[in-house]
Parts: sequence; structure tokens; C-alpha cells
Amino acid sequence: VVSLESGGPAKPSNVTKARQDAGYGKLPLHFEANRGQTDARVRFLSRGPGYTVYLTSTEAVLDLRAADAQDGRSTTLRMELRGANPAPAVAGADELPGKAHYLLGDNQDKWTRDVPTYAKVRYQDVYPGIDLVFYGNQRQLEHDFIVWPGGDPSVIRLAMAGGEKPRLDKAGNLVVGTPGGDVVLQAPRIYQEIKGDRRAITGRYVLQAGNEIGFEVGAFDRNRPLVIDPVLVYSTFLGGSSLEEGVGIAVDAGGNAYILGRTFSANFPVTPGAFQSALSGPSEDLVIVKLNPTGTARLYSTY
Repeated sequence: VVSLESGGPAKPSNVTKARQDAGYGKLPLHFEANRGQTDARVRFLSRGPGYTVYLTSTEAVLDLRAADAQDGRSTTLRMELRGANPAPAVAGADELPGKAHYLLGDNQDKWTRDVPTYAKVRYQDVYPGIDLVFYGNQRQLEHDFIVWPGGDPSVIRLAMAGGEKPRLDKAGNLVVGTPGGDVVLQAPRIYQEIKGDRRAITGRYVLQAGNEIGFEVGAFDRNRPLVIDPVLVYSTFLGGSSLEEGVGIAVDAGGNAYILGRTFSANFPVTPGAFQSALSGPSEDLVIVKLNPTGTARLYSTY
């Protein structure tokens, strides 16, 4: 995972930055209803650059693939709802105009056509008085717990399997290490809508026994709905076998990202025709990397 520090190149104008931000990685996730194109336990699935998300009745399964993995390697991370309703009502919401088709093989009787797609998937009563909604964009997956009046947020318990033991960083984010990079559940945004205004409620993750994760929520109006909104971010690994550090990043009008950093690795991945293909310093060198708009491929990389 490349960490970016303050500094770096000059900031673009507000107009240019707004235009770039509007398009960069903001394509919405689309969730397909399962019509036989995958395991029968899956209710909805979402495919994107470097990942597939499978939603069952009680868990979200993330198949994560590093951008440079040529051998098909992937990491599977499971996020399970512990002590939850084993059979909640699950339905797509905000149907999208596109349809998915699976025309595999020459036997048309086995083809799957006109699979509906949705911007959101809603789970009703995963816990008493609590719904769960999945949505997001190409950069991140969000899932809101909606606690209706009478619901108790302290009953929500998550369990992560497939990676290292979950840990909390200094910012309150939940971090799970995987062979392909860190998966981060950002510190939850907790709020209530009151007279058209979004009022922030204090709260945080709590690590519990058995590697379970819960939520600690401050005082709130129990006569109004409460929203707990964690954001899941997956960062693929970029670097060699030693130490790397990112010091700057910029985005062009096409959404491509340019990363400037330094490396101590003699095997930092460079692209064919790179300006400099080998480490030249006695211990470290600068590196410049260009990534495509979805962050799934190196378009150019050089010492």
C-alpha cells in the first residue's frame, strides 16, 4: 500500500479538480441478481476491476485480485454478520437500465439472459429493527446499517475471515491485512437526519472477543432512525521487496493517476521501454508510476 504524505506537486485549479473528481473512479457499483450464474447461496453479486463481491443472506464475500497478478492469484475476505437473522428479506433497490447476459458455450438453453442490475441491495431486519444496505462506486463499497426506532446498535457484530487479525489504526479505521494489500473499513460515519440536516453522532469500532467487531455509539435520539456508515476500501500492493514511500500524486483530465515516490527495492516493477529500468542509487532511487483511471493497471513505471 502506497501512503501519500503532504506536499508533492502544485494543486490544480478548483475547476479542473472538480472536473477530475467528478469522473475519477465514481462509476457506481451495479449488483446483479443471481439467476444461476454463480453459487446458489449468493443473492446478488458485483464485478469490477480487481474484485468480485458476493452477497449471501448472512455475509459479504470479497474476491480481491491484485492488478499485477498474472497467475490468477486472489484473496478471499469474508465479512459475516454474527448473531443475525439467518434468512432476512433481501432485495435489489434502484434498478439500473442495464442488463447482464451470460452466453457461455454453444448450448443456448444454458444461457442466462436479461439479468437485472441494481444500484443497491437492501437487507430487511438483519437484526431486530435494523436494516442493511449495500451500495458504492468503483473505488469503495459502502454498507449502511439503518437502526430504526426501537433498534439497538449494540447488537451488531461483524466477523472478518480470510485475512490477518483485524486491528484499529490511529484514525479509528479497521484494518485487515491480506497477501494482496490492506483492506480498510474506514471509521464509521454515524448520523441522524433531523429537519433536513445531517447531525453527526459520535461512535467508533470496538474489537470484541473472537475477532468480532462491534460499534460503540454515543447519545442519539432513539425516536429517529440512526445510520451507521462504514466504507470499505481495498488498496492493491505497489512496490518491490524492500521499502517504498509515496510523496506525491496528481490526476490528469483523463483520470490517469501519476505517483511520485522513492524506493529501496531493486525489483520495483517497471514497464517495457521504461526510461530507467534498474535501481541506480547506492541505496534508493526515485520512481514514477502512471496508473489507469480505475487503478487496476500500470500504464508506465520507471526508476
